[in-house]
Amino acid sequence: MEQNMGQMRNVYLEQKILSASPDQLILYIYDAAVKGCKQKSRKRASRALIELINALNFEEREMAQQFFRLYRYCLDRVNMGKFDQAEEIISGLREAWYEKINQY
Repeated sequence: MEQNMGQMRNVYLEQKILSASPDQLILYIYDAAVKGCKQKSRKRASRALIELINALNFEEREMAQQFFRLYRYCLDRVNMGKFDQAEEIISGLREAWYEKINQY
């Protein structure tokens, strides 16, 4: 029964991701980064931050560079075990992103 519940959660998560807009996907990645910091999981937080870096659009050079520096700083904090510092920044960015995508 427990295995069936796990499979159902995986199917639900897969559907959630496949049906999400690009903006929602970024929100989900922010959520994963925050959760990784709360759990003090270097692996989880780092993977999310790397995904955020990979999602940057460098055609918008100046803005992308600013976000790159913020994400890189957070990644350094995570690697140093300073999860609270990274979480504070990521949470603020996540909140701003949430407001941006919900203003339409």
